[in-house]
Amino acid sequence: MKISVKMTARDLFLFSMYNSWFGATGILNLIFSVGALFLLIFTWGQNNMYQRALLIFCALVFTVVQPIMLHFKSQKQAEQIGFSTPINLTLTDEKIAVEQAGVEGDLTWNHVWKVIRLKSMFILKMGPAQGYLIPNRSIEGREDEFAAVLKRNLPEKKWKGAKL
Repeated sequence: MKISVKMTARDLFLFSMYNSWFGATGILNLIFSVGALFLLIFTWGQNNMYQRALLIFCALVFTVVQPIMLHFKSQKQAEQIGFSTPINLTLTDEKIAVEQAGVEGDLTWNHVWKVIRLKSMFILKMGPAQGYLIPNRSIEGREDEFAAVLKRNLPEKKWKGAKL
């Protein structure tokens, strides 16, 4: 199965948001924001204007400020050569062949750490911080074929959460 992936700023933003909000970091961000909001509401009369402003900022830093910063970062990344050049993946039962701008490499299926399914894309994670984003538009109409290749070549524990 051949897949050509051209990254967009939206793909990079959704991936960045996923990394920011899922896992331990996301839980800590949520606790921090809810805690700041809780303090703001229940200590309103006891705080001066500067304390209120600080609590408002703390409540908004991970829920509003961080997503805005990730949006701008994603736009800049999408314009860089490494992200704007299409990545061509060829998935076979033997390997995953990767080609980008004339540079080629092969990965075995053992390199795949796990498969994650988001609403708009699949992520073939090669480790905690490395992976290949495969937007739905890249496999449109071939989702069943893609799922079959993954199921054939990966143990169920690596794709179970993706609900292929």
